[in-house]
Amino acid sequence: MTRIVGYSRLESLYRTFLSMDLDKSKAELVIDVSSKKLEDLFRVGLERAYIRGSDVVEYYDLPITRGLQETIEWYRRERERLNDPRLDLGPIVDYLAGRVKGLVIGETIRDNLQDLTAAVLLLVGRVIKLVDPGTRKPSKEAIERAARILDLTL
Repeated sequence: MTRIVGYSRLESLYRTFLSMDLDKSKAELVIDVSSKKLEDLFRVGLERAYIRGSDVVEYYDLPITRGLQETIEWYRRERERLNDPRLDLGPIVDYLAGRVKGLVIGETIRDNLQDLTAAVLLLVGRVIKLVDPGTRKPSKEAIERAARILDLTL
């Protein structure tokens, strides 16, 4: 099986925030869905940066929806309240940021990248909970349904 970057941190994030357990195969799916959504955000951000005459993507270039912004704020509040080092997603952030090739990101994104990454990961989980209410261990099908919903909305 492939080594999942930051698996224990993703596992802690999902247990703490969503009361969900992820095995490694499901964690890999969640990472893939989240990666695709981050790439989508950055692709739109790059288009907006080009429109304003820059090749550097700043945070305000990203199409942050109200739901995503609320999830970012929820993550920030809870991370601060819990003060749990297991919620530091550094390895996952580095891994996902590295998957967006050829992108120059500005300081405003670097300052917010962990919160944005955590929020996208949590948003995937929140949608899983909506499509499969009461689940503790999401199925592959529930993750795939969540991915299709996020493709339409984010």
